[in-house]
This record gives sequence, C-alpha cells and structure tokens, in this order.
Amino acid sequence: MKKKAWHVVRGTALVLLLTAPSVYATTSIEQLVPAAPDGGGTYAAHQLNQPCGLTVSQDGLIIVDSANQKIRRLKDGNLTTVAGADRALDAYGQPRGGYVDGEAAKAVFNHPSFAVADTKGNLYVSDTHNHAIRKITGGKVYTLAGTGNSGCKDGKGAEAQFHAPTGLAIDQDDNLYVADTLNHVIRKITPDGTVTTFAGNQAEAGGYTDGSAEVARFNEPVGLIFDNNGGLYVSDSGNHLIRFISRGKVDTFAGKPTVIDKDTGYMAGGYRNGDRHEARFNRPQGLVYAEGVLFIADSLNHRVRAIQSDGKVINVAGQSTSGNTSGSVENERFNQPVALAYMEGKLYVSDSLNNKVKTVPVQPERLEPVRSAGELLSGTELLPASETIQVWFDGKHVDFQAGIKPYKAGDKMYLPIRPLFEQWGAKVEWLPATRGVQLKKGDWSATMIRPDNVQVVVRDGITYVESDYLKNTLPQFLFAYDEEYNAVVIDSGQ
Repeated sequence: MKKKAWHVVRGTALVLLLTAPSVYATTSIEQLVPAAPDGGGTYAAHQLNQPCGLTVSQDGLIIVDSANQKIRRLKDGNLTTVAGADRALDAYGQPRGGYVDGEAAKAVFNHPSFAVADTKGNLYVSDTHNHAIRKITGGKVYTLAGTGNSGCKDGKGAEAQFHAPTGLAIDQDDNLYVADTLNHVIRKITPDGTVTTFAGNQAEAGGYTDGSAEVARFNEPVGLIFDNNGGLYVSDSGNHLIRFISRGKVDTFAGKPTVIDKDTGYMAGGYRNGDRHEARFNRPQGLVYAEGVLFIADSLNHRVRAIQSDGKVINVAGQSTSGNTSGSVENERFNQPVALAYMEGKLYVSDSLNNKVKTVPVQPERLEPVRSAGELLSGTELLPASETIQVWFDGKHVDFQAGIKPYKAGDKMYLPIRPLFEQWGAKVEWLPATRGVQLKKGDWSATMIRPDNVQVVVRDGITYVESDYLKNTLPQFLFAYDEEYNAVVIDSGQ
C-alpha cells in the first residue's frame, strides 16, 4: 500500500481535530469578514475561529464558530452572532467554554460542533464538550437533552446523557438524530425531547459491524445526512467509512474496511477514488446530500469528495497536503475541512484549521473531478514496486497475461492495446486495410494506425503502443507515471 495510515490517539476530548491554536473557483468568508491582524486563530469578535458545523436555515447560513463558543449567521455578506456570549480568554488566548442557558446573547457553550434547523425555524446545536443538545428559539437557548456530564443514557430531556455528540440531522417529522461520537452510536430525539438509541451498540471503544440497527457497531461517527427517501448516511469517522441506515439495517455504503489496528483501535485511513466499495477515506466528517450526490468533508485527506449517483467517488476540491489557497480547483487547498452545506449551486466548506468557510461552485448533476497527474497518483493505492510495470485504468489494476505485458525499450514504454482496453470494457478491432486498431466503448471511439511507426509496434501478433503516442492520440485521457512504484495510471475522464 502506498499511503500511510493516520490515527487519533484515544482519550482526546474531541475527535473533530480542532485542537490546533480549472473548473471551479473558490472564495472565502475572509473576503467578507476582516481577518485578525496576526492572521492566526486567536480570538477576535470579527473572525471565525475553527469553524465547524454548517447548516442552511430560513434566515441564512448558520456557522458553528466552535472555538469562539458562538453560533453565527451569514446573510447578505454580513456575519452576525445568533447565540453565545463574549468570554474571557484562557492561557492560550482562546475563549473559555461554559454552560449557561437563557438569553441567546448571554448563553454559553463549550466547543459546539454541529447545527441543524427544523421546519419551524428552531435551531439545534450539539454542544460537544458539554455533552448536551441545545435548542435556540425565540431569542433564547435551552437544553433539549443532556446533563452536562458524559454518559450514555436514554430518557427524556435531562434524564438522557451523551458523550461528545457531534453531527446532527433532522427528518420530515422533526425528529432529531445525533452522532453520539464517543458512545459510538446514533441517537434519536423526538420533538418532546425523548432520547432513544437509534443504531449502534454503546461501548468504551468503537467497532465495526453491519446488520440490524441493534447489533451494528460504529467507531466515532460524526456526520449525518438524510437522502430524499429517508435513508440516513453516517460518516463513520474512526472506521474511515460511509455507512447507510435504512429500514432498521446498517450497511457500509462506501469505503473499504481494513483490519483494526490493535494498538490504536482504528482501521487504516487512505485515499482512493473510483467505485464506492473500493474507495478510501481518511477521517470523513461532515456530509451533505444534494441532487442525488453525497458530498463528504474528507478531513485528513484535506479534500471535499463526492459519491455520484453511479456509485463513483471523485475528488471535488483539495489536495493531499494541507494549505490555504483559493482559486482554480487545481490550486485549492484546505486544512482539515470538517463540515459542508449546499445552497443555490454553492458548496460551503468549513476549512477548520484555516479559520475560514470557503465556497465551491458546483453543479451536482455535472460534477467535474480534480484531474492532474498528482491527483491521479494520490488516488490510486499502488502495489509494491517490482520490475514488472503495473498499470491502473480508471481505478482498476489491469491484469495482463504472462508474455503479454508492458515493456520498456530505452526511455520509451510500450503498452499492449488489446488487453489494456478490453479490460476497460472497450471493443478492440484490427483494421487490416490501414494496419491499425480501432477502439470503441459506447459512443466513444479512437483509431490507432501505422504499426510500422516506431510508436506502434507488433510483436508476436500483439499490438503495442508507445505511451507518448497514446497520450497524443487520446488527449481526453490523463496519464501518470510513478517511477518509484514503476506504475502507469490512466484515467479516461468518463
């Protein structure tokens, strides 16, 4: 495996990683709200500080300004405070958390993380370090459920207990669903405040089991979102998977489970695009569902990913290494994006450790993935290097038969056309009149001619094409070569 796994050490107070003081263009709220003079994450009334959850309400975009201990609203370019008092700073220059209900301007939170609005305009907030679910309505803040102390207990209102709740979702009947992260379960809260366990088994350590909601196991679930049919997606963050709950059953929707590390208790994170069952994620967190597409804040991959209606996983924005740039999609960099919202053709992204919310214009029905040689190599889990050239085509390893394999001649590389394109699903036809090869797949076709050309060679009845000739003949295809792994990776763009 080419990529290295990343693990969180158990016992941290919050798993959201908020502990550090081409086609699309991206912009930032920084353009609307002045940045702090030092450009860093220290508190200022006009600046976001490790923003987390995002949700669209009846009155603008709600931003959970986590380290500022506030709930903010962005409307018409203006950022205002919905709830949360100004607080004294701790030794690290950060506002101190607390726990106070009452008037919104005087209420106090302790690292709130996610928010969601119901059909009546009430706003719900997961107050993570207070282990409670807060409700904002009529200019006041109430505790809907939870005691302020960690635990796992069903019941009504103050009888119930949570352990670091994070992601929230709401159904058509205004039932609230909570990712009870460090209890490793999904909870349900009815409008009257009655809490039950909806899916998963509470345990000190997380696990991984599909099946009925009663036997299923999660590992630090975070993001929640409903699809249009009432199915609930869960970002099973500690397992680096996307799970799906429907009709009382939990299934793995996307991601490839790996062996759980005995020392850390986590599966290995990774990065791979393509078929959802083979895709890899690294601490997926916030989710949003828009027009049949599931968008994912893939936090430790520093990317925004998407699972399309055809089941294909692509990268929408971001690169392997963290950064803080905006512009074309090829240049966009995030630093641990944790939450998403979608509104009117824009995807809003909480770029948490950059203290920003960025926007990425998207058309869910016509998404364009990030396409570059670096992205192509990053998204492919290459096999260990060997003398044999390994070839990957649209995320799948091409299995050549003995004696019919790619080869090098000097500084040139030759690929056998028929097995390469037939495994991709194309029809390969020899054209005697022109001594060429025609490729067809659906509405797509291409012809390669003149085997006497040095770039097209016939050996033992097999037609080989030099890689540069293939690039020139198929300009819509993307080719990348990893010298260390002796690997050719091809993306058709289809």
